[in-house]
Amino acid sequence: MSNIVAIWAGMAARTRILAISGLLIPLVLIVAVTASVLGSVPPSADPVRRVPVASGPVGVVPTVTPAPRATLAPLPPVATPDPSAPPVPTPTPPPPGADPLLGTDGRLTVLLLGSDYRPAHPGNRTDAIMVVSVDPTTGKTAAFSVPRDTVGFPLPGKGTYGAKVNGLYQYLESRTRDGGQAMKSAVSRAFDLEVDRYVFIGFAGVKQLVRAVGGVDVTLEKAYHDPYYWVNPGLRGWGLPRGTSHLGPDDALIFARSRKGDNDFERARRQQLLVMAAFDKVRARGIGSIGRLLRIARTTVRTDLPLDRAKDLYKLFSTTDISKARRSVFGPRSYATDAGGSSFTLRLDVCREWIAKNFPAVRPMGQWPDAPAVEG
Repeated sequence: MSNIVAIWAGMAARTRILAISGLLIPLVLIVAVTASVLGSVPPSADPVRRVPVASGPVGVVPTVTPAPRATLAPLPPVATPDPSAPPVPTPTPPPPGADPLLGTDGRLTVLLLGSDYRPAHPGNRTDAIMVVSVDPTTGKTAAFSVPRDTVGFPLPGKGTYGAKVNGLYQYLESRTRDGGQAMKSAVSRAFDLEVDRYVFIGFAGVKQLVRAVGGVDVTLEKAYHDPYYWVNPGLRGWGLPRGTSHLGPDDALIFARSRKGDNDFERARRQQLLVMAAFDKVRARGIGSIGRLLRIARTTVRTDLPLDRAKDLYKLFSTTDISKARRSVFGPRSYATDAGGSSFTLRLDVCREWIAKNFPAVRPMGQWPDAPAVEG
């Protein structure tokens, strides 16, 4: 840790906060590539080069050179707010004695948002919504995903959002001028949960991120095959065998996007699996991987993580064993009921029960390890 401290001391202020973004990138790596870019995209609009994997249900596929495509913006643009929209209320500061980063419950809870933005489909639909919570004293971690087809999601303050939840961020951003803070408030109200910070990312930089960490290794309990996925304009069908496979940038992207081999909820679980794989890869590579991640983070991440706590965050995310995280996808039938068509509504009482059982224990007014006393 002394080496980390020395490196940290030599960083400029802006570089430090970008380092935190770089460490969080593995957590949001798969959040950034989500459902909206799946089967609805014509094959000619989204070609991906297939990287052969170990023998399995698909087998080795000949390499096909992808057709040219437009360069995507690495981070979705901020929506122009309604001229009459009031600014989002300033977050209430934590009470005296509370750690500014952990709030009143003694755990760090971060909302991860991934946008489906593409030039042909403007807007910031967050087809991936994940909440991750970590206890800095024990390292206990838990995470859950809110599926994109959820309807009737609570709004900040009062009322519900009638359309699918993947449109809520954009709706709030246009009306509050700060979609991230407003989404934190909505998620907090929905799950009766203290949400401390948020991270927002677009999917255009995902392949760069996977390449930066040298690819990732994922282990499947059973083989996966999507016969409908268009790998490129001339090749359809993709899969992985049971066991461990090494995924380069192209296959990692497909792994996170493919859904027609099963369904949206299993895809969300694969996204969580890939997040853990990427996180572990960064931890294994250590401080040497930060430089390249920093360059990517400059244009791919928005976050309200505080600059003055960057050193604490660096230590937390470089030592947490995320492979032991308890995970869930809040979908039907355990956590949601059918609302007609592909839509469903959350059984919020059941979701809250899962959170109470699996999230790190609440430590009222808990402090960061070795944190100095906070004066009242």
